[in-house]
Amino acid sequence: MNFLIVEDDENFSAFLSKNLAKHGKTFVASNFQNAKNLLESFSFDCAILDLKLGHEIVGPKIAHLAKQKGVAHVIAVTHFENDDELIKEAYESGVDDFVKKSNLRTHIEFFIQKFVNSRNLQKNLLRLTKTTYLTKDKRLIDSLGSICDTYSLLEPIFIRGESGVGKTQLGKCLKELMGLTGELVELNCAGLNDEILKSELFGHEKGAFTGADKLKIGKMEKAHKGILFCDEVGDMPLPTQEKLLKALDERKFTRVGGLDVIQSDFLLVAATLKNPEELVATGKLRVDFYNRIMGKSIYLSPLRERKADIKFLIEHFLNLAPRSVYLEPQAKKALLDYSWPGNIRELRKVINALSDTKNGIVRKENLPLHIIENKNPLFAKESRFITEEQIAYAKERKSLPALIDKITKDFYAFALEESCGNKSSVINDYNLAKSTFYRKKKVLGNEVSL
Repeated sequence: MNFLIVEDDENFSAFLSKNLAKHGKTFVASNFQNAKNLLESFSFDCAILDLKLGHEIVGPKIAHLAKQKGVAHVIAVTHFENDDELIKEAYESGVDDFVKKSNLRTHIEFFIQKFVNSRNLQKNLLRLTKTTYLTKDKRLIDSLGSICDTYSLLEPIFIRGESGVGKTQLGKCLKELMGLTGELVELNCAGLNDEILKSELFGHEKGAFTGADKLKIGKMEKAHKGILFCDEVGDMPLPTQEKLLKALDERKFTRVGGLDVIQSDFLLVAATLKNPEELVATGKLRVDFYNRIMGKSIYLSPLRERKADIKFLIEHFLNLAPRSVYLEPQAKKALLDYSWPGNIRELRKVINALSDTKNGIVRKENLPLHIIENKNPLFAKESRFITEEQIAYAKERKSLPALIDKITKDFYAFALEESCGNKSSVINDYNLAKSTFYRKKKVLGNEVSL
């Protein structure tokens, strides 16, 4: 890579040159004319320029020229205090980052690595969505790109999605995309009490409690420079949430029963099947903890909404099988038409089983009956539309009426939105009695505007 440094302070210029040399070739200019000559003679990947050369602010002019010449990334530096008008002018001229010299001195490697990662992001996205988290879903790919192209590398990421959509696998993809060098450490919070979770997260000293016969290194410590993936974070007890929140803010903690302060810079990736907003409303998720872990959010669509991915994943899992088989067209169509309530986990299990088909030719009749009939095997025909999320909602409240009310409210909201608020259209389209329709206003209150 070629770096252009435009700086009239020899000491700062030498500092930049030394740090950039290991990443590519550096060219130095101390005034506008020298900078212009270099931009017209060479191709540069990144330019770092002082906004003020001598007594004149020429940085924005150089930045504009650099962008015209195809420089991918321009960093403007200044020793001034923040000046809103100068910041605005710099960004309008094409600057990608506005940084104080003192901050650049302290975080030079961070800014360089961020630029390198951003430069390779699209290429890495293309590779990883073909090898690590397989998808052709443009919305997901764009979302990943947006989340990874950021300076807040350790800002928590929250993953929403049904069971089996590949949340842990996505965590591996995020680790590579963000250039994190540490481990991906997993912890499922479901069913663990406060004492066990604290021990798992923070570790414990020998003798910290009955049964603690040796030192235990916690998962937060193991995740240093990597990812701590907390699945079912909605089941985390409130005291553990409070302690983890403090560790996220301070980047340090102590083991259970210990006094030594441990530093750990990790990226928290959290996930849950439950609705986090409802967990906050019912007091099962602290508001401050919720606000902290929801810094950046990714939604993984269920497989039934990603038809292109079904075909993609079928081919992938067939290629992974030790034995090749042939899928007849009708069998392939049945697999593509099936709703896959268990998502990627279910698909992989089915394809693994089909790869053992005795004569190597998979016909439609070789498929499981529920796939041939396109039914969810977990439920009877009359209830096949119910989802795992809906079951969890009813179980959590120990109330079937609560689920029915929720489904009714959501249905009316959808129907009205679909009809742009036309009440007559909703009544006719769904064959509703007017009395039934308008009675819902009293039942549902202001949640659905009828």
